[in-house]
Amino acid sequence: MDFLGEYDKIVTYIMIGFAILYVAIEVILNVNEAKGDTSNIILLKAAQKKLFFIPFALGAILAHLFLGTEDPNYRMSDSMNPVLILFGVALLSIGIAFLLRLNKKIPIWVLSILLGLGLLYGHLFWSMNYMEAL
Repeated sequence: MDFLGEYDKIVTYIMIGFAILYVAIEVILNVNEAKGDTSNIILLKAAQKKLFFIPFALGAILAHLFLGTEDPNYRMSDSMNPVLILFGVALLSIGIAFLLRLNKKIPIWVLSILLGLGLLYGHLFWSMNYMEAL
């Protein structure tokens, strides 16, 4: 099904351009002399401090793009609801982190659980694949 006509090609080309730009920036950051300035290290440090929604959001986005279920019973909606829920979880986690004044690092195992929960959320409730089954 071609819902957007020519626009889906434009979006695809833009996404490919962003992916190439991201890889180029990562290569530059890996070969420069500064240590610990790649995006994965920066994201890990931020997630371990107060932004612990990052693994959940990354898991949800990855599952949304690559894993989604084809079962229409798990369909949340065609609207912005899944994205708004993800945004709400991010705001809630930031609020919790600042209210609790978390000063110590969040352990990797907690971040791994959040990543797994994000994968489940993106796979079941934010799937792109169920549209093919309808």
